[in-house]
Amino acid sequence: MENICPPCHCIKSLRASLYGGEVAGSAGHGGGRGPSVPLTRLFFQMIESNDISGEKVRMKETIEGLQDKLNKRDKEVTALMSQTETLRAQVSALETKCKSGEKKVDALQKEKRRLEAELEALSRKTHDASGQLVLISQELLRKERSLNELRVLLLEANRHSPGPERDLSREVHKAEWRIKEQKLKDDIRGLREKLTGLDKEKSLSDQRRYSLIDPSSAPELQRLQHQLMSTEDALRDALDQAQQVEKLMEAMRSCPDKSQAISNSSSTNGLHQQDKGHKQEVRDALAPRGTP
Repeated sequence: MENICPPCHCIKSLRASLYGGEVAGSAGHGGGRGPSVPLTRLFFQMIESNDISGEKVRMKETIEGLQDKLNKRDKEVTALMSQTETLRAQVSALETKCKSGEKKVDALQKEKRRLEAELEALSRKTHDASGQLVLISQELLRKERSLNELRVLLLEANRHSPGPERDLSREVHKAEWRIKEQKLKDDIRGLREKLTGLDKEKSLSDQRRYSLIDPSSAPELQRLQHQLMSTEDALRDALDQAQQVEKLMEAMRSCPDKSQAISNSSSTNGLHQQDKGHKQEVRDALAPRGTP
């Protein structure tokens, strides 16, 4: 069955009726047209009018459908434009964050380079301080050796000088000894002051360096620190030993007789042997500093 819209169906029915009426009129009046001609023209005009109305209806429906589609497209375009603006704002924010991050990275790199340079400087400073400690310890040992040799020479001179010449020689040797003793005291005092300053400077450098250095190397640093502490203890013991020598020499000056000199000579020789053992301990404490 054909799908025919109601206006078209009516038009076809009217056409069929008109065609039937024209046939009947022709049969009744002997084939003449008569009054059927105006009626047919009227009906054809009505048919044309109905065709135009149907076309207008279809065009109107088509236009309305297109308008709906356009409205939908406008809404979609508006939504897309809004999303585009949002994305642009997000991109601008991300670009700002990226620039800020790059600036922070540059600042961190500069700070890293500065800290690395500072760490290297502190390492050199600590190494120099350690070398100076070794030099000071060696110089202190030489001073102690010179002091002991001077003491031995004085005792030998006192023991072998006869009569008045002995007294004169003793005084000469005492005068020479006092000059050398004063020089040794000054040297030892200067070494003590220098050692104290190096201790303070090294402590500050170590604290700063430990705050910058990698924690993974802490065991090796502790080992080196213990070695340095043992070296410092040995140096302090050497300074104490030098003080004992000074006290002994003061006692020698206060007791110039031969028996006291001989007694002091024997005790001095024992102290000299003790100094040798102490010096060997200092050397043993300083020796591991050269090992890796």
